[in-house]
Amino acid sequence: MELHQLRYFVAVAHEGSFTAAAARLYLSQPSLSVQIRKLERDVGARLFERTGRQVVLTAAGSALLEHAQVALDQLERGRQRVAEVSGVREGEVRVGVLPSIGARMLPEVLAEFRRAHPRVEVRIVEHDVSREFEQLVRSGELDLAITRMPLTLSGLCTDVLVREPVLLLVPAGHRLAGVEQAALLDLAGEEIVGMRTGYGLRDLADQLLAEAGVAPRVVLETGQLAIVHGMVAAGMGVALLPRLAAGDGLTVPLADPCAVRELGVVSRSSAHVSPPVQAFRRSLLRTARG
Repeated sequence: MELHQLRYFVAVAHEGSFTAAAARLYLSQPSLSVQIRKLERDVGARLFERTGRQVVLTAAGSALLEHAQVALDQLERGRQRVAEVSGVREGEVRVGVLPSIGARMLPEVLAEFRRAHPRVEVRIVEHDVSREFEQLVRSGELDLAITRMPLTLSGLCTDVLVREPVLLLVPAGHRLAGVEQAALLDLAGEEIVGMRTGYGLRDLADQLLAEAGVAPRVVLETGQLAIVHGMVAAGMGVALLPRLAAGDGLTVPLADPCAVRELGVVSRSSAHVSPPVQAFRRSLLRTARG
């Protein structure tokens, strides 16, 4: 039995759904299911019963949940105590984040960090152009940033947070809406709605299409992700978006192995960052990796 398995188990129990828990944990549903099955083998009992798309705790699951929650709570209190004696008491952390990921990735991290370090102020800076974050971190205007990998500048400290699939966002009734998987080559001749040139999401889409040998027919460019969603829903075209940016739109998985976005946390070397920044980085990595 491993600690991350207990976290996954508690998340599924609270969400009542493997799909919802996987989204909350930034995991694929198959990976989450594998970890829960391993936990069930370790404890020697089934922990969940499937009822359609929902899951409910078995008697064994209910018994484990009480103790798992206590264990996780005790661990959190231990971390808080370590923070107190390590000098991470107050200060400021300036975090750069892409709008396409901030709303889905940061809330859990910020809530955990605030509980552990209530006197540390976290300031969020949003920017649509991921390349700008690297320079802002290097210059010291930002303490760290969550941005697309790989970087264009050298000499920065990086850790991968998550690798997420790029999906095809389509309107209802589109010829690809009902397929199990699409390919980038299927987009030849398709009208595409995208972010403006220079934005991280646009760079990613252009790169993927170029690698597939597809010349994009961009019919609308915008600086707002919400407009991309609205225009696709209205039938103006299709869009290539990573899972965290695709939201609740109608999406089709892509079979192309290259259709992924890798996100990482970037900072200066540990010798140049404060204890609060180091603590926030650890919290971010811990939450993203489960």
